Amino acid sequence: MNVSPARRPGKLISLEVARFVAALCVGTDHIVSFAASLRPAPVLGGVDLPPIIAVLFFFVLSGFVIYGAHREDFGRLNRLPRFLWRRFWRIYPVYWLSLVIPLYFLWPTCSPGYLAHILTLDPFTRNGGFRELIPPAWSLRFELAFYLMFTLALLPLVGRYILGAWVFLVAWHLGQTLPPLRYVLPRLRPPHALAWHFFGVHEVMFFAGLAAGAVFFRLRLRQPWPWLLLAGGASALVLLERLDDWGFVYPSLQRAPLVAGSLAAIIVGLAALENGGHLRLSPRLGRLGALSYPFYIFHPSILFLGSVFIYDHPGDKQMFSPLAVFVGFMAASLGASVLVTFFYDRPLQRFARRIL
Repeated sequence: MNVSPARRPGKLISLEVARFVAALCVGTDHIVSFAASLRPAPVLGGVDLPPIIAVLFFFVLSGFVIYGAHREDFGRLNRLPRFLWRRFWRIYPVYWLSLVIPLYFLWPTCSPGYLAHILTLDPFTRNGGFRELIPPAWSLRFELAFYLMFTLALLPLVGRYILGAWVFLVAWHLGQTLPPLRYVLPRLRPPHALAWHFFGVHEVMFFAGLAAGAVFFRLRLRQPWPWLLLAGGASALVLLERLDDWGFVYPSLQRAPLVAGSLAAIIVGLAALENGGHLRLSPRLGRLGALSYPFYIFHPSILFLGSVFIYDHPGDKQMFSPLAVFVGFMAASLGASVLVTFFYDRPLQRFARRIL
């Protein structure tokens, strides 16, 4: 393992595929739950995909991607507008489009304050204080918290100290809940919304992603290190997920850093293998990564339409089998995601990059 200059590989297809698989896990769980709610019968023979570990993977991958894309921006004040501009266009346009269907039906019942919280995704809202129109949107509030803090970390002179202080305060805030630290650490009590979105356990996942990015972009991982990282991370994750119902429940606070480290090791292993030419995937598979966010955030709108139909036609609940419902809504969600990705999201991303 030798130090090498920072390098910028092309798009890592393996991580794009992994991103889509994670989104598919979340969507599958939601669609299976919807199909099962229509009739008390197992869907897919009772098989489901784990949504929790998929969301945690998103948080770790977010740290890795942000570090890789902006590692040269530390201390460069002129890069902050570009960072914020691109993060805005990455999150909001597709999210706002996903709101069109539920808001069409629910607009008269939504107060201005509620609409403000929903439209802005502000991470300063108390968790549990309201219901998301798009259920996965709760995770976007964490992403915005990550972006805001990383923006401060890019500031000249003080940025790295801010990043270090953030890591320290997260460790302090979480550590004070664990024995025996809770008996010796002074109490740190930020407001609930800040504690949840800026100093909670999901920040551990983001920090693991940043660390994974630093390892990958600063070190040249020679064989067999990538294979060892991939095998070790995958093995550890399997053992840990056995304790968390195979990814269907959140890990305990004590296990969260181990889960974060396992995911980070898998990401670095895959990235190093692909970057070193030991893992060759068709570039066409990279399109799956472009589909991941639209599918993740848009499939609830398709399910909302299904709920409206069932509400207006309750007798039709028995018309189709749960399997047919699952297949139909999965196909509709994937089809809508393709349209949103290639005729809306990607043109907007290209437009945003031309401007800044």
